[in-house]
Formats: sequence, structure tokens, C-alpha cells
Amino acid sequence: MRSCENQKLWREHVDKQEATISCPDENVQLQIKLIHLTVTDLKLLKWARKDAEPQFNSLTEEMIRMIDALPKVTSLTERISAGLMKKICLEQLHLIFSGSLDATFLKKCIGSAQLFRKYDLKFSCLVAFFHLSRQVLTGHIRSHVKDRACCEALTGALDRMISLEQQLVLDELWTIKLQAEKQKEEIMRFRAYHDPLTGLPNSRKSEESLEKVLRVCEKNESSFSLLKINIDEFKITNELFGRTLGDLLLQAVAERLQNVLKNYRTLLFRLDGDEFVVINNENMNRRGIAYIVERLIQTSNRPFIIEGNEIFCSYCIGVAVCPDDGRSSVQMIASVDAALREAKKKGRNSYFFYNEELHRWLLNKIRIENELPGALANDQLELFYQPQIRPEDGLLVGVEALVRWRHPKNGLMLPKQFIPVAEETGLIGEIGTWVLKEACSRMEAWQSAGGPKIPISVNLSFRQFRDSRLVTFIKNALDSCGLSPQYLNLEITESMMADDMEHSRNVLGEIRNLGIGISLDDFGTGYSSLSYLRNLPINRLKIDRSFISDIEKNKRDQAIVAAIVTMAENLWIEVIAEGIETKEQLATVENCRCRAIQGYYYSRPLSEAEFKRKYLFPS
Repeated sequence: MRSCENQKLWREHVDKQEATISCPDENVQLQIKLIHLTVTDLKLLKWARKDAEPQFNSLTEEMIRMIDALPKVTSLTERISAGLMKKICLEQLHLIFSGSLDATFLKKCIGSAQLFRKYDLKFSCLVAFFHLSRQVLTGHIRSHVKDRACCEALTGALDRMISLEQQLVLDELWTIKLQAEKQKEEIMRFRAYHDPLTGLPNSRKSEESLEKVLRVCEKNESSFSLLKINIDEFKITNELFGRTLGDLLLQAVAERLQNVLKNYRTLLFRLDGDEFVVINNENMNRRGIAYIVERLIQTSNRPFIIEGNEIFCSYCIGVAVCPDDGRSSVQMIASVDAALREAKKKGRNSYFFYNEELHRWLLNKIRIENELPGALANDQLELFYQPQIRPEDGLLVGVEALVRWRHPKNGLMLPKQFIPVAEETGLIGEIGTWVLKEACSRMEAWQSAGGPKIPISVNLSFRQFRDSRLVTFIKNALDSCGLSPQYLNLEITESMMADDMEHSRNVLGEIRNLGIGISLDDFGTGYSSLSYLRNLPINRLKIDRSFISDIEKNKRDQAIVAAIVTMAENLWIEVIAEGIETKEQLATVENCRCRAIQGYYYSRPLSEAEFKRKYLFPS
């Protein structure tokens, strides 16, 4: 600092210094006023710089020693290297004694804040750093400046300058923190509303967007369409190539769909699994919508090259149009789901527009869903019985139990009218258990009354077959009525066993060990029929009616049926032909040595009273 002799002239020298306050930032100007920092303060500090600057290194070392001595700011030296810490202190000294408060000054303050944020330092560390800077420099001034007025003026200017710097850095650090929190919130919101795999908006976002579009549609009396896209047999692709490659395929599919839709006012969303949804805001007729749909389907014409693998895939697309097919999100989603189901029935690369006929079907389905639980609770279900006859002498050799719903308003309903709904809703388990117990109970009652000792056949649903409690349910059904297991026959289809042969073998093995018969229904329509005969404990085949309907004319069908019978005889497996409706069909099947017949030629399914009168206890 200046010598004592020169200190008497300090005011004169300070006035000659050039200093400016020219920062345009409103916050800086406000802080300058609140702190009462003046141009004279800047001139004082700039005047003192000439003698202070040679001691900047020693001042810096003293600052670092004091920082190390304070436990609450040890994180400064723990996280920041010694070299960087020295650089920070030196920049701090140069800034204080610069004599200039401009945009560069503010930029330096922002840089300090960013540095503190980079190393995740607490606010207390920042406050301590400026406090120590003030303490070191004030102590140095007091020990070197002997003129009291000069000393007080310099320490006052120093205090105001450091206070301003500290406040600006704190303000900037707080702003950075708020921005980081806002960015974090935005990231969390993005993740909440977007699919992490494709980056597309997700199902949650699709629901909100659909509600918004519906409101606009209602307000403007306009129209929009909703498309639901399903990748055909994506599960098989996943199993064949692996989950990782399946994810890459989904990304590639999303990109191709986006390339088509970018030319239209559309929103593309990815739902769970292999489904996408498109909200098409273009006010188009069905022909225009169909054009977009067909372009989307055409994106699957070229194979996808994923990590060197050539993968072909196809889509099914359901389409619903607002307001014709729904005026609420619930209605639109139900409509597009129904349309997609119909598209899947048509096969690969198909699409389907929701229509009035499908609307009536959907309303009926919803009604059945609501009323079906009451059918069980109110004893509205009943069994009908179709006889199985030995044609050579007309002897009753078995019977199949078929469920019916005696609806209080609609009358007698066939299984095809409500069983698919029961499968979807999960009620099929309860219905199947009831059918099993009722069939066993009736057969035991008939036999106890002197009826013939014949087996009763009961169809198992896919859900029942996959239920781990199936064998227990079967045992309970038999035990509850006392029916011998040999008089129960369970019918399964090939499709039930396609996914897990090992599980099928184990379950059917347990059932056969109880003495219960197992029939393979619709034999000959699947891809692995012969494999099932070799690997599964089946004791009866039911030849599918597709081989019977034209058998009296079709030599190929005759040959197939004859071959099935011959093979079954060699395997000690019984054969029954179902769907026999005419005398000619019966004669042809007899010529193929089929010894059991079921079909309308002998009898349609009968109520219990009719079945007992005609076949069990004829007068």
C-alpha cells in the first residue's frame, strides 16, 4: 500500500483515477443503489491496486489457508483442486480492484456462480468465501494504511464492492438453481408423458390429447379420426430375435410411421407393447382417412434391417371417426378397439372402419358384460345335452354338456353369444367351474336313477386350462357328487397347447391319472396334430366338422377321415365324428369305420327333460 508520507495526498490521487459504472443490467443497478456503491469507491480501489497487486499471490495463499481452517467450507478445497482455487482467488482480487463495473464484471460474477454450481457447493460455502476475502483484505489494509480516513474509506469501498459481488453471485446461483429445478421438472414431466424407448408421447399423453381434441371438435363442430395400430405377431418376433432387437424394431417402426404422418396434422403416440395410436386432426372423409391408413400399412412392405437381421412385419389398423363413432374419449377408445379387433380378423396388413353394425355388436357386448355376472348369481345358466351315438345299432355311447343362458328378456342364448365375452372378462373361470360341477352332478343323478353308464363330455376353456387350480376344481366337482372319474371326459383344443407343450403334458398327465378321459376337439385343423398324439395322453379324437361338411362328395376328405380312423385304431384312441347332419354324411363316415357320431342327424342339443325322455329313460 501507499507509504505514510504519500497517504496525505491520497484524495488528490484518487480523484485522478478513471472508474466507471456502466452495467446495463437492471438487477445490478438496483443492487448498486441498495449497497450505496459509488464511482468514488471504484476509484479508491483502483488507486490502491498499484501497491496491492504485487501482493496478490501472498494474499491468495492467506485466503486459502483461512478457507482450509474453517470446517464448514472444507468442501471447497476437497472438491476444487489447489490450482483452480488459487485461480479463483486471484480473479477475485483482480475483479475487486479493477475500478470498473460493467458487463464484463457481471459476466465474471455469472462465471463464479456457474463454477460453484458445477461443483455442487452449498450457499454457505459461497458466503464463507466472500467473508474470508473481506476479512483478509480488510486486515491487510488496516495493517498497511496508516491514515485513518484513507483506511476507513478503503475498507468501506472494499466492503461495498465485495457485498455487491457476493449478492450478484448469489442471485445468479439462485437463478441457476431454479432453472435446474425447472429443467428437472420438465424432464420428469417429459418422462411421465413420453415413451422412453421411442421418445413418442405415451398412453397417458394420448388420453389428455384425446380429451382436448374432443373439446375442440365439439366447439367447432368439426371432425377428427382416431387410428389404433397393432404390429402383427410382434410377440413372436421378440421371442425369435430377443427383446433388445424387438425394441430396435419398435423404434424403426415409429420412425417410418412418423415419416408418413409428418405431412398431416396428426399426433402419434406409442402405447404399451406393440400398439400405436394416431389422432388425425385433418377434417377428412373416409376416403382421405383410408389413404393415410394405406400409406401407413405400406411402410411395412420393405423389410426392417435390424443389426444385420432382415425382419418383415405387418400392421392391423382400427379406425374410428368423431363424432359419428363417439363423442367422448370412452366411446372413441371403445370404438377404435372394436375396429382393430375386426381388422385382426381380416388378417395381416388390414384395416377396418368402425360402423353401425359393429356399434350394435359393441352395445350388445357391453350389455352382456353387465348382465353376465347376474346370470351366475340368479341361476340363469343351464346345460343342454347332445347325444353321441354308435351308428351301427343307434346305442347311446356318450353325451356332451353344452351351456346355455336363459336370459329373462332375450330368451335362450347360445354359447357363441356370451362365452367370448366371458373369456374377455375372466368370468369364464366361474362359468366353467359351474358347468363342470353341474355336468358331473347330473350324470351321477342319472346313473343313480338307473340310466346308462356313459361318459359326459365337458369343454375346457383356454383360461381354465391355464389355471393352476384346474385339477383341484375337477377333483372337487367329482367328490361333491360322487361320480366315478371314468364317466367324465374333458374336451380340449389344439390352440390351448400351442404355447407350452410341457405345461400341457403335465396337466393332462395329472388328469389322466385320475381316470378321466381327454378328447382332442377339432382334430386336424392345427399344425401339430400328430405331435399332440405322440406327446400327450389323449384317448379320444373328435374329427373337425370341416372334414365332414362335404365328405359325401369330396374324396380327399374321405381319405383324410379314413386315415385318421386307421391311425387312431393303431394308437388305441377312440374317434368321434361331429357335425353329421345328413344320411349321406353318416353313410360315408361309417364306411371310414368311424364308430361314434355326434350331430344334428341324430339330435340337436336338448334340454335335460328332453334328453332324459328321448335317450336316458325312453317310455
